[in-house]
Formats: sequence, C-alpha cells, structure tokens
Amino acid sequence: MLNALLVAAFALQSGVAIDSASQFGAATNHARCIVRAIGVAPADAGARAAKVDAAIKQCRDFLDSDFQAGRLLLNDRPYQPSAWRKLTPVLDAVQADIKASVTAPKQYKIMWKLPDGSLVDAYDAGTPPKTLSLVTVAI
Repeated sequence: MLNALLVAAFALQSGVAIDSASQFGAATNHARCIVRAIGVAPADAGARAAKVDAAIKQCRDFLDSDFQAGRLLLNDRPYQPSAWRKLTPVLDAVQADIKASVTAPKQYKIMWKLPDGSLVDAYDAGTPPKTLSLVTVAI
C-alpha cells in the first residue's frame, strides 16, 4: 500500500524537462547540491523558504565560480560560453522547481523521470536516455 502511495506521489511530480544529454550532468549535480544543502527542510514555512533560498544561492554561486574558473566540464573540456548560455535557463528552472517542491519538513532527493514515466535514482538510468525530467521527491 505504501509503495502504491509513493508511486502515485512520484507520478504527480512533473520536474524539469531536459532534452540535451550534455546538460544532464550539470543540471543533476546542481539539483543534488541544492537538496543536500537543504537537508531536512524546517517545519516553519518562513524558515523553510529561507533555507531553500540559501541553498540555491550557495549552489549556484559554486557552479558559477566553477564555470568562470574553467572547472565545469562538458565532454572532458571546460564549458564554452555558448553551452553555458544554453544551460543557464535549465539551471533556473531546476531552482524554481525545487523551490516549489520543498513544501514540507522532510528531506528531499532528485530522481530522473525517464521518457517511459519510470523514476530512477539520478545516474542509475542505465543507457543514457535522449530526454528526461529532474524530479524533486520527498523521502
């Protein structure tokens, strides 16, 4: 019964669609950074929003500094400005999705929603799909 409830809850999550395999890693790592920085979200809505905002800022600052320093890699080479410009809206969408998803005093994780609708732990999808959605899930 609990598994059926979890599956139903996961199915309601839409997440952030990513259709470029080159963006999977950076977007997933950014999302995972944010939920790790949040940890267990506070019960108080104001404190929870502040913690989410702080986590988003911390992780985005870290990612931006990695890009500026040439440490953010795409195919074993530093991200080029054109690829970064394409990634930025995805990162913004990931941040907005996490902010909207963290609504309870729980811990969260990021999962991949595959084109067939199945959910898998990030990086545990087997053959890389052409598209996926990053989904924020309470655990």
